[in-house]
Amino acid sequence: MKLESARRILVVTKFRYLGDTIVATPFLRSLKQAAPNAEISLLTGPAMPVLLKGCPYLASLIAFSPKGRGWLARNLKLIKDIRAGGFDAAFLVNRSLHTAVIASWAKIPIRIGYDTEHRGRLLTHPVKYDWERPDRECAFDLLRAVGIPGGSSLPELWVDHEERADAAHLLKEHGFSAGRLLVGMQPGANDPEEREWGAAKFAKVADRLVHEADEAGKRGAAVVFIGSAEERTVSEQVASYMSSKPIILTGETTLRQALATISLCRLWVSNDGGLLHAAVALSPATVGIFGPTKAKRWGYNEPNHRTVSRPAKSAHAGPAAIRRCLDAITPDEVFAAAMGALSGDSLESPGSSV
Repeated sequence: MKLESARRILVVTKFRYLGDTIVATPFLRSLKQAAPNAEISLLTGPAMPVLLKGCPYLASLIAFSPKGRGWLARNLKLIKDIRAGGFDAAFLVNRSLHTAVIASWAKIPIRIGYDTEHRGRLLTHPVKYDWERPDRECAFDLLRAVGIPGGSSLPELWVDHEERADAAHLLKEHGFSAGRLLVGMQPGANDPEEREWGAAKFAKVADRLVHEADEAGKRGAAVVFIGSAEERTVSEQVASYMSSKPIILTGETTLRQALATISLCRLWVSNDGGLLHAAVALSPATVGIFGPTKAKRWGYNEPNHRTVSRPAKSAHAGPAAIRRCLDAITPDEVFAAAMGALSGDSLESPGSSV
């Protein structure tokens, strides 16, 4: 297939989890560069149109939730609508049998996707998924299957001037003044046992950044906590351990407000989660704290983006082993990674980083 002649292309990402769609933006960028005249539509979850506001690579977004009441009727309607859309090709960036069935039943003639979940026969171009590589880089294999080279795998998001101005005003209301180094943190996670590093350790890193990471003698860093309402208690716990006073916006922002606030940060430190990928996609230097089973596929290894993790003895580590690895990561390691990310120094491959 020559994408130069394609009129309409459908891309499918996961219907849940912001991070999975954020890390697909490099794929969208390379696809649009290869097929500049095609209308690219993204089939994705209900929250993603808000997340991807301003994306220049998409002509439209189709928001869909596959589960819930009336799922069969809704899936059949989706198939009918996609078939009526006249798509020439579909790239299935997720790995589910469900989306391969949708693309096949919608009679899209070219279907490129990972050969996972026994869906290979439903694809015209089945591609092996490499579990040992970062997910965002695996997506380029789908493009290579039709002769398109990959590119930079760093993600993108888009925040406009008005959104940034509103975020700056919100921070000012909480006592932040321009000229200070702003550090964003997300100490909570949606599965605490396997992702949360620990409130006391986040507090130590936050305090040290406040006191030691000021730029050229300015008034010191300020720390802002961001996350979902369910993570509010963790943020308050971290604050209770700190000697300095953070700004707590956890549970108080919309998704767009959170993204705009992150875009004003110079540094982001967090557990493995969607907002880490958002921070990489926006402006801050980042440090991601990972359990051993996720670091290789979802972490970053760049001068301004660091992953801190401890390896497990087994590649199939269970919850207890993952917890031990997280607990073994020290505040000194995370602080050192933060300072390295801020400076953009070359990586030295320490034993705790990936």
